[in-house]
Amino acid sequence: MAFAAPPIQSTTSSPATGKTRYTDYPMAMAVTTTIFFMWGFLTVLNDILIPHLKSVFELNYAQAMLVQFTFFGAYFLMSLPAGRVVAALGYKKGIVAGLSIAALGAFGFWPAAQLHSYAAFLAALFVLATGITVLQVAANAYVALLGPERTSSSRLTLAQAMNSLGTTIGPKFGGLLILSAATAVIPAALRSAPETVQLVQTLNDAPVAQTIDAVRQAPPDRLVAALNDASASALDRLPAKDLADAFVHLPAASMAQVVDSLSGAPLLATLSALSPQQLAALPAATLAPALDKLTSSHLNTDDAAQFAKVRASLTPETQQQLAGYRQKQAELVQVPYLGLGLALIVLAIGVWLFRLPPLTESTEAADTSHHTLMDALRHSHVLFGVLAIFFYVGAEVSIGSFLVNYLSLPEIGHMSEQAAANHVVYYWGGAMVGRLAGSALLIYINPRKLLAAFAAIAGLLVLTTMLTQGNVAMVSIIAIGLFNSIMFPTIFALGIERMGPLTGKASSLLIMAIVGGALVPLAQGVLADHMGIQHAFILPLLCYGYIVFYGLRGSLVRDPVTPVSHS
Repeated sequence: MAFAAPPIQSTTSSPATGKTRYTDYPMAMAVTTTIFFMWGFLTVLNDILIPHLKSVFELNYAQAMLVQFTFFGAYFLMSLPAGRVVAALGYKKGIVAGLSIAALGAFGFWPAAQLHSYAAFLAALFVLATGITVLQVAANAYVALLGPERTSSSRLTLAQAMNSLGTTIGPKFGGLLILSAATAVIPAALRSAPETVQLVQTLNDAPVAQTIDAVRQAPPDRLVAALNDASASALDRLPAKDLADAFVHLPAASMAQVVDSLSGAPLLATLSALSPQQLAALPAATLAPALDKLTSSHLNTDDAAQFAKVRASLTPETQQQLAGYRQKQAELVQVPYLGLGLALIVLAIGVWLFRLPPLTESTEAADTSHHTLMDALRHSHVLFGVLAIFFYVGAEVSIGSFLVNYLSLPEIGHMSEQAAANHVVYYWGGAMVGRLAGSALLIYINPRKLLAAFAAIAGLLVLTTMLTQGNVAMVSIIAIGLFNSIMFPTIFALGIERMGPLTGKASSLLIMAIVGGALVPLAQGVLADHMGIQHAFILPLLCYGYIVFYGLRGSLVRDPVTPVSHS
């Protein structure tokens, strides 16, 4: 509803010039791409917020995915009001309004943390996402209108590369300031000592009885080093109760380090074997993550009952310490989001002071025929494009949302959440590299064929991570970012192709379809709670399958609209 047909003739000095220029307003293009950077930065921080808030509020996967449900749900609920805002204010003032609303949402994280309320965090996220929705409605079409229609896909992809720069830097920023839990550093000399190397080999390969005896007899520091270097599945082959009995005698400091390295059945058995006094002796920074691991595990009825007993055995003092720890963890988001809010205000002032071309003939006011959304939806390439945006955003956000938890699984990356956050950088960095390369490729290669090829490769990578473990599963899931790169801008450009006076309606529908980022991750969270994270990736696999169809068949324009005359 925010804009009508791209007025190619009106934005170029002559038809010949319009056909040869990449963009008619280089400085406006440069300024607008900074907006893409900022909303990419803000959006990707959700991937850090999810594991953080999951721990702070002891959520299961489905509950944690309410972060994305709330954030991307705002696109569906607020895209039409955002379109009206842009129609009333114009592109420049619309961008300033979007930045200001997003800043208000970022400031809302401070009271949400003070209240220690998950609902308050979700409310702040909704306001922030509303601001980004206004930016999406204004900036995507604005970039498409800054030059010839022939290069609109390439231009949007280039702008989205700046968006990907934000999504690449964001996880590193969030990992340092939000997922900032310290981990014990094991001396290199201890890890490489012959006795430690031998103990690692024993944990990995020796008979069960021999392994249990070795665990009982190992000095605490050597045992901790060996547990961190052993294979992810080394302890799974051992009787959990016997293993727990071998750990019980450890001093409190060593016990904390051992608990940090455990997961699944060995962790549950070890916590169950500890007395209330021993549990109280564990630092809250160790006990809280251990409880979170078990909360997210797929426990059978007996294990769930055993875990309930562990929780019931916690003394009031221990529960109070855990509550204090979680409150401090919640407050870790305050300063980063306060800084982001201030940055958004500064950026809004900068855009307000910069002279952007208004392109007023491209707003809704230029559409004198008063077309409806249904008029646009009757065109098959728009309808299929709406579904393609829905499934693409759903797949991309689902993968990014689960990456930290997925890479920290013992059988996948066997790493801390902070280390996993550093690997998320490569997922989004791949999208940035792909968009820079894609903006050039799209000038020479049919965008439909390139879209289908990239979606097919992404689907194969999802299938690979579902069927493998360790480094292969890690690399394949991260590499998907490279092939996600061109999908959104290409689908968006194909979805509004040759729509004439219906371009604004088609654009609003495509922005509304970003709600896929709300629904698909939530559905994958439900699947993950029932069948594990790895198998739940079947959902993104199906999404990429649909995008292959859209590139090959669904995006074909069967009934183009006559363009608006701008004589």
